[in-house]
Amino acid sequence: HYYITNNLRMLTLEDLEDIDVEQETVLDRYYSKKYYVDAGKVEGNDQIVAQHHNGLCVVMIPPTHPICSKTVQSVDYKISDTCDRSDIVLSGKKKRGASFMNPQSKMCTVVCTDGSSYVLLCGVRGKLLEVNEALKTSPQLLSERCDSDGYIAIIQPKKEEEKNALRELLSEEDFVKHKQSRTNNKHKLNETEESDSKRLCQS
Repeated sequence: HYYITNNLRMLTLEDLEDIDVEQETVLDRYYSKKYYVDAGKVEGNDQIVAQHHNGLCVVMIPPTHPICSKTVQSVDYKISDTCDRSDIVLSGKKKRGASFMNPQSKMCTVVCTDGSSYVLLCGVRGKLLEVNEALKTSPQLLSERCDSDGYIAIIQPKKEEEKNALRELLSEEDFVKHKQSRTNNKHKLNETEESDSKRLCQS
């Protein structure tokens, strides 16, 4: 069973119930955070996978995601007519019944009030242990508390893959560089388009 404490506002496990730290420091203290950028090959659709020292991974979006500057209308874990990620029935310590996910596995669809929509992916290999049911009734948590109450899901990598589960993802430093490169490319594209437009006007 998993839960969000009111004070910590961060997902944790039953065996970590004694943890009592401020929400602002919990990710830095207990989690290794990596970035899954441009999920689904959609520019800016970045996600965070934060791994606890016990191996479990929390899937989130960073504050820089476009969703965080919008009003979220709905978060839907039903990815097809026959598959709803929130239909999870686990049994035993080995979590039998959990769906096995790949980094590219679709997790949910987010719709914003401006009409935009985003498909969020898993970002890491492993068993799907939990989705954030609170997002169904309070979807705005995704944008307002993206790194705490607005988490997307919990994934359990295979035991033999735990240490390298985030190997293909970007570090904080590399993520900053990636964002800067993305911004520079946009500026160059805009400059090229403006230059082409001027030449057309002059011809």
